[in-house]
Amino acid sequence: MSKVFENAKASVRQHRALFEKARWPSDEHPIPSTLEVLSGAEMVGGDVYADAKAVLGPLADEDFPHKLPPKIALGIQGVLATPTTGAIRWLQDEISAAMSMWDGAKSGPKVLSETARLLEDLHDRCTVWLAAIGSADANRRAAMLCVEHFGHRPISGYVDVVTWGLARSAIDYLATAAALDRFDEDDVDTGVYLPESRHVQIEASSPLIRGFAHVLGLVQDVLDEPPAPPEPLVDDLSVLGLLIQEDRAEVARNAEAKAREDGKTYSDPVDALPGVPSVVVVKDVSHVKRAGKGENDAVKEAAAIVGVALPLVTPPADLTATRAELLADCPHGHAIIDRLLRPLAGQDVVRNPPLLLVGEPGCGKTRLARRYGETLGLNPALYSMGGAMDAMTVAGLARGWSSGGFSAPVRELIRTKVANPLVVMDEVDKMATSRQNGNAADALINQLGVETAARYKDIYLQADVDISHVQWILTANTLDTVPRPLLDRCLILRMPDPSPEHLRPLATSILADVRADWGLDERWVPAFDGVEWEALAEHWCGGSLRALRRLVEAVLDAREAGPRQ
Repeated sequence: MSKVFENAKASVRQHRALFEKARWPSDEHPIPSTLEVLSGAEMVGGDVYADAKAVLGPLADEDFPHKLPPKIALGIQGVLATPTTGAIRWLQDEISAAMSMWDGAKSGPKVLSETARLLEDLHDRCTVWLAAIGSADANRRAAMLCVEHFGHRPISGYVDVVTWGLARSAIDYLATAAALDRFDEDDVDTGVYLPESRHVQIEASSPLIRGFAHVLGLVQDVLDEPPAPPEPLVDDLSVLGLLIQEDRAEVARNAEAKAREDGKTYSDPVDALPGVPSVVVVKDVSHVKRAGKGENDAVKEAAAIVGVALPLVTPPADLTATRAELLADCPHGHAIIDRLLRPLAGQDVVRNPPLLLVGEPGCGKTRLARRYGETLGLNPALYSMGGAMDAMTVAGLARGWSSGGFSAPVRELIRTKVANPLVVMDEVDKMATSRQNGNAADALINQLGVETAARYKDIYLQADVDISHVQWILTANTLDTVPRPLLDRCLILRMPDPSPEHLRPLATSILADVRADWGLDERWVPAFDGVEWEALAEHWCGGSLRALRRLVEAVLDAREAGPRQ
């Protein structure tokens, strides 16, 4: 049994109570998300009508920030007035009609992207309500929603309650649809609705779920087994030949290491430290033209990575401690932190897809990206792309120019001497769009592509470099000005704004940063006292961390000035 599978089972054992009990709304989260309800969480009050009023009530409020199309607003009022099957279906049909017009982009109401996402979620919520009332078709659609969400959940090294619940709910929804198909659906919908705990409903499907799991798991385990190893050699001369080959390889490695100490170079890669995952990022530079008189010698400048097996940074042994450390710096980014750390539980090296953090200015996107890289030992580098007029910052410059230099990822490989450093590209939504001297966005697209990154041609080194292991985090305030090809290559996560409840951990973290910037010990800049906390709470109501830092510095200035006379 693999280590990844054992780790996943250990995590489930540790949180077994969460998998066994019903998941009811709490004071902290009074309205569960549609994803949570699909995965088996109870609706508000365990009742469709109570849940519909709780979800739709804020949308009908005059102060609701999103402008809804008139027919959808009318449908919401209709469900709130008489939450019947017909009213819910009418609202869902109006949302479907509006969504089809948005997809065509030729007609229909113009809405904000945030409003569109809200209505898409409401469309799915209507499916959940109709399924609970007794619509066979809605149960089938709910099952497909579960399958769709399940396909986007990481399942290799960690299984959480939501992922597990989506798989169980999909089977339960299909079983319910099959049972309802035996009756006239119209008769079912006009009958008396009897609310029932979702946990009880799914538990009733447990025998069917166990049967599926047993059969599929049994066959898949066999299919996942590696092929049987070949029979061992019994010919004594063959065994002797293998031993001689191993001895020669060891001699070659020792000679190569000794030659490298003497300043010589070889085209063959050098072995990394035993047991440390590594990769050779530059294998061959024999074709590179020698530098002429007065020219920069790119090969010599890149000697630290040419033919050298660079180590790959491995995940920390204690991911829980790493998560706690990151949450202390960015408590409002817990969903993003979990998305970054969860896959590492089943990996031997730190590896995440290119990530694009989008959020309001000052919400802490860059701070989280930098702290993630520092905490995991990825030696992060920050590039400010706001107003970048050409591709030079990203793609480098050819050797023929006096200011020639490596591309950004190759620079970081040379600087860090690891194969998977973190490169943070800040404010990519503010890059210039002119292509007169190359475009920074186009250069990034080339470096983020899976195929192109593995054989990236650095224009300064004039050789192929494997930058596919480099970790990328991009930040933006909006997606409107980010090129679509760049969006297609990134996992897009929305960074929420910090709220007043996050004041203490954020202010404490910022205070530590201020101490470091000022070069002062904690004894000279102690923690805030009660009066100072009250002043911070009074003047910061959430939002920008830049504003919070200014307030922290103002409190420290007031502390230095002393009480007014």
